[in-house]
Order: sequence, then C-alpha cells, then structure tokens
Amino acid sequence: MSSHLIPRLSHSLSVLSGRNAKDVLGIEERRENIRLVAMLGFVVALLFSVFNILLTPYLLLGLIEAGCALGLLLPALSLSRHDGWLLQAETLVMLCGIIIFGALVILGGVGGTGLFWAYTFPFLAFFMKGQRAGWRWTLGFLFGVCIALPGLRGQHFAYPYAAVQIPHYLSSLLFITIIASCFNLLRSRFQEKLDSAVLHNTDAAQTYLNQLQYLALHDHITGLPNRTRLDTILAEEVQQAAHRHSSLVCIFLRLQRMPEIANIIGSTGTDELMQQLSRVIQRELGQHGVLGRPGREELLVLFRLDTNKVDAQRVINRIRRHNLSFVINGFPVHVEFTSGVAFYPAHATDAANLVRKSEQAMLRARHEDSDVCIYDPEQEKQFVQYHYRFGRLRKALDRGDLVLHFQPMINLRTGQISCAEALSRWFDPDEGFIPPDQFIPIAESSGLINHLTRWSLRQAMMQCQQWQDVMPGVGVAINLSSRSLHDPQLTATLLDALLDSDIAPELVKLELTESILLGAPEKVMAVMREIIAMGMQLAIDDYGTGFSSLAYLKQLPAHELKIDQSFVRQLTTEDGNLAIVDSTIALAHNLGLLVVAEGIDTEETMQQLWLLGCDTGQGYYFGKPMKADDFRVWGQRYRFTPPNMIAPCPLPRT
Repeated sequence: MSSHLIPRLSHSLSVLSGRNAKDVLGIEERRENIRLVAMLGFVVALLFSVFNILLTPYLLLGLIEAGCALGLLLPALSLSRHDGWLLQAETLVMLCGIIIFGALVILGGVGGTGLFWAYTFPFLAFFMKGQRAGWRWTLGFLFGVCIALPGLRGQHFAYPYAAVQIPHYLSSLLFITIIASCFNLLRSRFQEKLDSAVLHNTDAAQTYLNQLQYLALHDHITGLPNRTRLDTILAEEVQQAAHRHSSLVCIFLRLQRMPEIANIIGSTGTDELMQQLSRVIQRELGQHGVLGRPGREELLVLFRLDTNKVDAQRVINRIRRHNLSFVINGFPVHVEFTSGVAFYPAHATDAANLVRKSEQAMLRARHEDSDVCIYDPEQEKQFVQYHYRFGRLRKALDRGDLVLHFQPMINLRTGQISCAEALSRWFDPDEGFIPPDQFIPIAESSGLINHLTRWSLRQAMMQCQQWQDVMPGVGVAINLSSRSLHDPQLTATLLDALLDSDIAPELVKLELTESILLGAPEKVMAVMREIIAMGMQLAIDDYGTGFSSLAYLKQLPAHELKIDQSFVRQLTTEDGNLAIVDSTIALAHNLGLLVVAEGIDTEETMQQLWLLGCDTGQGYYFGKPMKADDFRVWGQRYRFTPPNMIAPCPLPRT
C-alpha cells in the first residue's frame, strides 16, 4: 500500500509544484495579464490610499499604496508596450503586490483586516508568473511574513496582533497558497489543452491550405503545373534565357479524340492515360524542359535550346514521331496530337506571347489538318483578320448589311431565262467589298452559316416573288452549305420562307455541293427527300471538284447536275476538260438529270456546250451577278437566240 502511495504523493507534489509545467503563455497573453492587473491594481490602490490617508492613523499605509500605484504600476503599464521589457513589467507588478500586501499585514489596517487582503497575493503570483515561478514568489512572501510578524510584534507602528493569531494566519496563508496553486494548475492545464487543440487545428488548417495552394497551381490528375503556375514558370524561364542569351521552344499540344477515348476507357482510365502520357513526355524532356497541363486536353512543353534551329527541329521531330501507345483497362490506346511551335526570342520576348503564339500555331495546324505547325507572323495576320471579320460578319447579319446579287441562268435550248442564282455580297464600311470566298468559309467554320442561310432563303424567295409579274416562271437558285443540312430548323425555315413569299415551291432550286456526301450520307439524303417532298428542286453544285462516289450519285434525289466552272472556262482550249464535260453531260442525262454549266464567258464556249447537249448555261457571257433591281430591269430587256442548229441529243427525262 505504502509502496504505491509514496510515488503517487511524489507525483502529485511534483505536478503541484509545476516542475514539469510548460510556459504556455505567449507574449500577447503576458502583456494582457500585466495590463489587466496593473490597471485594476492602480485604481484599487489609489482608492484605498485616499481612504487610508483621510482616516488617521493609517497615513503611512495610504502613502505606501499611493506610492506603489504611481511608482510601480504606472511604469509597469508603460514597459508592457515593449516585448523586451515584459519581464521587468511583471517584476514591478509583483513588487507592488509584496509591498502593499506586506504593509497591510504589518500595519494591520482598519481593525487588523489587512491580513485578509494579503490572501490575494498567492492568486496574483500564480496568475502573473505561472506555476513554478508563482511558488517562488509566494513562498518568498510567506517567508517574509513569517519573519516580519514575530519580529516586529510590539513596535508602535505595527498592528498589535494577539500571539495566537500569528501561527493561525501563517497556516491559513500557506493553505490559501496551496488552493491558489491548484486553481492555477487547472487553469494551466486548460490553457495547455486549448493551445494544443488550437495548434492541432492550425496544423490541419495549414495542411488544407497547402493542399489548396497546390491544387490551385497544379493539375490534380498529373501533378503537372496548370496554366496559373505555368505563367510563373515560363516567365522565370524566359528571364533566365535572356540572361544566358539562349533560346526556348514552346510547344502547345492538343490531344485528339479524347472524348471518344474517354468514352471507351472511362474517366478513371482517362486519368491513368494522362498520368502515363505525362510521365513519358517528361522522361523525354529530362532536365532540359518543362511540361505543364494548361487544359483538359492540352499539354505545354517548354524546351531549353542551345541553338535556334538544330535542337528545335530535333525536339519537334521527337514529339511528332514518338509512339505514344498505352494499354488502359485492357484497351490499346494510341494518343495523337496536334502541335503548335513558337520560339523565344524569334517569335516572342515574353512568356504570355510565347504561349499565345504557340497555341495560335496549334490552331492553325488543326485548321490545316496537320500534325505540327510553326508560328508564322503572316498566319497571325490571317488569324486576327479571321476573328475580326467573324465579329463584323455577325454584326452585318444582325444589321442586315449583306445583300443578294442574282446571276441569270439561261436555257440553252429555248434561250429563255430559267432561273437566277442568289449570291451573297458583303460591303464592309471599313474594308470595302469582301469576296464570298473569304467570308463564306468564316460563316461555315464559325456556326454563322445557319443564320446566313436563313437570311438568304427568305430574301431570295421574296425577290423571286417580286419579279414574277415581269418574268413569270423564272425561279431562284440558292446555295446550301453542307452544314445547313444538319440544321434541325432547315425544313421549318424553308416552309416559313415559302409561306411568307407566297411563291410556288417548284420555282425554288437548292444547290448542294457533292461534298455533302462525305459526312452522314443517309441523314443527308433523308433531308434531301424532305425537300423534294415539299416541291422544291435540288441541284448538285461544283460537280467534279469533290470525291463523291458514283454509287451515291445515282441515289441522290436531285434534278440537276452543275458542272464546275474550272472545267468550263477552258473547255475549248483543253481536250481533257472537253472530255470531262462531255462524259459528265452524258452521265447526267443517263441518270435523268438536267445539266447546268457555270463559267460561260465566251460565245465559243456557249456554242460548244450547246453542241454537247448542255441544258442550261450561266456565266458572264449572259450576265454578271446583279442587284435585285438591276436584274429585274435586265430581265425585261434580255433577248437571246440559241444557235440555229439541231440539238445533238434528246431532252433528258424529268
């Protein structure tokens, strides 16, 4: 029993004495404690000093209290403002306590009540100095009281305590000291736990903050720098390259077919693929380059070069030829990419422009269906002009700045005007006339083509209706882009335009290039059948320039075949063109199609086509594209007599 009691008692005394206690109070806490005790003590000491000075014979006690308040507590407040003087400030507060409470014990105060106020000192000592130092100050005070009370007993200035009071008071003061120590121990433990919890939470918060900062600067799949981090890295690399007088090559990679690959191997498989791919490229770069992931399907390579040309070409060829084949979830996956290349300092002298120009080169490579493209300033002009015109074209469509011109199409057998092709024309206030071959591709590649097509259909049919009173039966031909056939609103647009213009559907001819068959032929032919069912006619435009199959051609629900002008303009000078046109006319007639030849600029060409049996002609020989009002006037005056000879072949079936 005793063997267990002694160690426990020893441990309790050790804990109570604060031998292993930690100093948990920081600078700010110590400063606040000093200010709290000093200000409170200053007010109380002054109040009691006034009270004691006015009540004789306690003048000495009042002067001691006033002197300590002014001479010790005020300086302690002043010193507490500076971190390096906190210990001195604490010492002044403790000396003030010893002097005032010691004076209260010795002088007694009113009726000897000073003894009771001295019980406050142990609590003050532990509060200000902690467990270990608090014991030293309190025991020192207790030792001083033990000596002073018996030694000064009987002096005229000392309070006349009874002999029995002194040992009882000293015992009670020691007991109060133990109680104060226990209270401070509880406070210290609570403070330690609180600080430990705060520290733990702070560490956890710092960990989360570090993770957030990492994720803000890195791709969470591959761990590569993201676009934000790359901006900083590239700026540093450019600065170092400028200092070394060396070069950099920036390669912007856009991975191809990633949505299709992700659909096969899943999202986790895609993540694994990106991890393996980044490791392979990083291994190729070694210590000479930086790899980042600015976007989901994008990678950026920055490679340090010793020379501008030889090493650059080696890097480009390595990336172009690298076999990036992997096996993900049991599926073989080959990664292909389109790349754009820009050099520092040849193409850009700062990081932002270097990346922008490499990305611009990549976009150019995609447009040209190429694996790699090196930045070219001339391409940037075209790139900027493309986007500039895209914005202006959108505004022009919204404002109605585009107009339609009409070029006549002549029946070579009767000489009558059979139709007029509607051609879009754009006159920009800043650039002037912009040819269709420049703005139509912009519309087709940007999605504006559907808007342009709807406008063309409505305007062309309205004009056709207006010239019926002077040119009855003359129809209108309108070009349709292959993209327009994928517009789900196409048939509704056609019906609305027919109803608004109130013209017969057979007066409307829609011209489609043979390239429409390269996309989704079944879907395209289904749309074409819907158009035929509405009563409109279809013509295959620019025949001979595409790569359509004859198997598809014979299935097309078309009425006409339009021979491209590149064959017609040199019809009389090149035997090859003559053979192509002759065979095309024969093929079309055998398939039951009428034949239209565009690009007829001379009478000789017109006569040759008449001899070959061509049905309809179009070109400058008959008339250039004209504004709607000009075409109306021209049509009223037009007279044409076909060659006075027998047609070499019968009319095709309709």
